[in-house]
Order: sequence, then C-alpha cells, then structure tokens
Amino acid sequence: MDDWFVWLARLMFVGIFPLGIGMLFRAWKIGAREDYRYVADWRGRLIEDGKRWAYPVMGINGAGGAGLLLVGILVLLVGLPFALWSGATALIIWSYYFALQLVVQRARRAQTSP
Repeated sequence: MDDWFVWLARLMFVGIFPLGIGMLFRAWKIGAREDYRYVADWRGRLIEDGKRWAYPVMGINGAGGAGLLLVGILVLLVGLPFALWSGATALIIWSYYFALQLVVQRARRAQTSP
C-alpha cells in the first residue's frame, strides 16, 4: 500500500475524535446550558425558533457524536478493519447531515405555514 494512503487513513481516523467531541459539545451546550446559538444546521446557520427545535438537534448531535466516538474507540480496542470503520464513519456523518437537513426543512415549513 502506498505511504500517502496510509497517512491519509491515519488522518481520517484522527479526525473522527474532534468531529465526535464537537458534536457532543453542541449537544451539551443545547441541553445543559440551553444555549440556542448551537441549534443550527451543519454549516452553523441558525435555525429559526431555536427553542422549539432544540431537542431534535440535540439528539442528532448527541447520537452522531456518540457514534463517531464509539467507532474510534472500537478501532483502538478491537482493531476494526479499514473498510468497516471508514464505512461506519461515513454512514454516521451522512446520516447526521441528512437528519439536520430534515430538521431545517421542517423548521422552514413550520415558519411559513400559518
């Protein structure tokens, strides 16, 4: 295997931890601190009526962060193969993205309806 690919895989693996910790941080700020600035989409754009949408966004962030950290820990403890942990990580990240998109679309729809 080429050296650049090995280093790229290592970089991707190390990136799991800051992503997971960041997601858990957002969930904690929403749930424990009631800081609705973190009720936002994946780009950081605020969702209107953040208090109403706080729990779904907190749940999405909590589940995504816990899932990413679980994958990272399983790689360290059990030695998950590359195809398995990279696929699981991709599934978690894409699910996170689409779940937040659903919340954003529902928030927009709720804002425009009477």
